[in-house]
Amino acid sequence: MSTKPKVAITHDYLNAYGGAESVANAIWELYPDAPIYTALYDSKAFAGTDAFKGADIRCPRLAKHPLMHKFYKYLVPLYPLLFERLDLSSYDIVISSSANFAKGVRTRKEQLHISYIHTPPRFLYGYPTETSKRDIWYWKPVLKCVDFFLRKWDQEAAKRPDFLLCNSKEVQQRIRKFYKREAKIIPPFFSLCKKYEKSPAEMGGYYLIITRMSLYKNPDKVILACKELGKDLKVAGGGKELERFRKIVENAPFSEGKIEVLGFVSEERKAALLNGCRAFIYPVEYEDFGMAPLEAMHFGKPAMVLNQGGFKDYFVDGYNGVFIESPTVDGVKKAIERFEVLEKKVNWEKNCKETAGRYTRERFQEELGTYVNRKWGEFKEIRAVNPNFLGV
Repeated sequence: MSTKPKVAITHDYLNAYGGAESVANAIWELYPDAPIYTALYDSKAFAGTDAFKGADIRCPRLAKHPLMHKFYKYLVPLYPLLFERLDLSSYDIVISSSANFAKGVRTRKEQLHISYIHTPPRFLYGYPTETSKRDIWYWKPVLKCVDFFLRKWDQEAAKRPDFLLCNSKEVQQRIRKFYKREAKIIPPFFSLCKKYEKSPAEMGGYYLIITRMSLYKNPDKVILACKELGKDLKVAGGGKELERFRKIVENAPFSEGKIEVLGFVSEERKAALLNGCRAFIYPVEYEDFGMAPLEAMHFGKPAMVLNQGGFKDYFVDGYNGVFIESPTVDGVKKAIERFEVLEKKVNWEKNCKETAGRYTRERFQEELGTYVNRKWGEFKEIRAVNPNFLGV
């Protein structure tokens, strides 16, 4: 009689709720007895969500202190050591959910380690991130040295998992380029809180962007494009650059369009905004996958996204939205103008809902669970023959 394998889950940080955390939560739902090991945990980040309720979350005691959450990025060089020193020897299967260091845990030959790579660390490989410290002259030489050693560690750590999974062709190509390994794609899912999915629409014929208020997300390009075209726009999301974008609205030349910067919004308001918008605009550069446009498509709303990155896995120009050809004000303006030419000619609602319907939590969990079970069965057989086997 076969015994049920013991599973452990590792995830980089649990101090914010985004796409990676939604995926980690879905993995935990498949294995609710599995403890989750992480470098940081802030329960407030998940207030108002159903994520990780009842989960056994394990992290260093100091990692729960409020000061840690304020300064955690200054301690980045220590996180590889933290994950390497985790004692996971009592588990049969380790599933890591990683965009940074959680894939670097050490396991024994008798253990199966499957890593879901959201992306190789963006800050180590030249992709846009929320921080601009690497562009500041006094930080540049220090971080260049730190990044060199972290990059070496990251590439060695990527050899440790037996099998790699990822979310898109974009990330699959990054893994091939930086890690010289192959990864199987299991696409993630959009994650709207179910109790708000039927929220009454917030009407008004406006364009919409919902994102963290960071420069690389380019909300300023959307604001200025809508200002110049005289279009109504609602901008939602919190972040350190929020006041900067409010000032752009205040200082931009007057136009007939109404621009509202709403700041952080609740899940209920978010669903109402998506349900009522004319189209969703999301000119984020080199997205790993890009879940936000799928949330709009769930409500039958088309999107405008950059013609790059993970968007290209599910986005069809002229079918479920319009590509933005460059992350500039002019690029956004041209996309809006083209969208309005197509607006009455395309059945956006049907096409968008069909697209979003392919990216459900249930489909993700079924694919992942089937994959883990199959690899666990194969792993036990192969390890018996070749103890040094490395999965691909």
